[in-house]
Amino acid sequence: MNLRRIGFVVLLAIPPLLAALYAGGTTIPGGNFEPWAPAMIDLDVYRRTGDLVLRGQDFYHVEAWLPWIYPAFAALLSVPFAIMPLAMAQWVWLGLNVACLMAMLHRLGLKGAQLSLAATAIVWLVEPVRETLGFGQLAIFLVTAAVLDSMPGPTVFNRRLLPEGWLVGVATSVKLTPALIAAYNFFAGKRKAGIVSFITFLACTAIGFVVLWGPSLTYFGMLLSGDSGLNSGIVFKTNQSVLGVWTRLMGEASRGGLVLSVLVAVLGLVAAVLMHRAGEVAYALCLAGLTSLLASPISWSHHYVWIVPFGIVLLRNQRLPEYLRIAGLFYSIWTAFAPFKLLPGDNNVELTYAPLHMLVDNFGVYLGVAILIGSIVAAYTPWGRDRRRAQLHLRNGEAITAET
Repeated sequence: MNLRRIGFVVLLAIPPLLAALYAGGTTIPGGNFEPWAPAMIDLDVYRRTGDLVLRGQDFYHVEAWLPWIYPAFAALLSVPFAIMPLAMAQWVWLGLNVACLMAMLHRLGLKGAQLSLAATAIVWLVEPVRETLGFGQLAIFLVTAAVLDSMPGPTVFNRRLLPEGWLVGVATSVKLTPALIAAYNFFAGKRKAGIVSFITFLACTAIGFVVLWGPSLTYFGMLLSGDSGLNSGIVFKTNQSVLGVWTRLMGEASRGGLVLSVLVAVLGLVAAVLMHRAGEVAYALCLAGLTSLLASPISWSHHYVWIVPFGIVLLRNQRLPEYLRIAGLFYSIWTAFAPFKLLPGDNNVELTYAPLHMLVDNFGVYLGVAILIGSIVAAYTPWGRDRRRAQLHLRNGEAITAET
């Protein structure tokens, strides 16, 4: 990449970066744009944790409003932000997020002014992206890792520098939900990518144990005991997971909700694999990503950055059945604007919702699961059979070409 191209990329990044600075400063109550003083409360947790790592102190049992809920390996990655002054850490964090968002959009086929305008509009309009920037959260990084690792599309370099699966493995060692992407790759036939993800996850986790033995034991001990660190927030209206819906409907997070979450994970994995075999690789990857959120015990509305690639794939893909495209685009728009956030919340008021309020709050999850079911159904229609047959002929043709 020459200097002229680098300068062009920097120029394209200016509009979304300015939008990100505004979103970072104003999205979360308590933040301010002039003077610029964002309330990036999640980044504050990461910086606090990095500081405790440097001091050799426990970071899982801290008397604070927001706990550290990630593996110990992730705590190591937070150290650089603890070393930086606060304002610098906030600027760097937002800059990295914008870079990741633009890299994701580039992989999806957007270029030049179109890429810059799309990134700016997404920062302004898409609630999961805007709030991820406001909170100083991880979601954009995690989705970008999966997209750059496994999504077909344009690349910056002519070849892979590292094998497919390593980015998903690193992401899984930071937060466990991307493990479903690795499982999708493995069962869809990309076994090497799935194995690379697993080995990378083990390597990163091992680093966490070597450097932070005690905290690593604490984290996995909490995980095995069912303590996510945020169990009390499951009922909250912005928890857009299957377990969140179950808890609001039933009044408690019982075992039935966990079983249903596992079933949805399996359902989504099957849907993604079937769509992959039908040649809809980009759509399949997005299904796997959305499934990881639906099936997770807690998926805040701002975690749903997956609707960005999902919506773009649906807009650009004319091959999918029309009902899947319409339902998927409506789901993307619903999640992007998050109308359920207008409902009253906190203090378990969600348990007293009227039927209409309950429907509005849970609708996105219902529609997400319906899209998974619809994708499975589509795979067994004449459309799905024709797509699989075409993929089989394509692979056979490639094999014959390779032999000759």
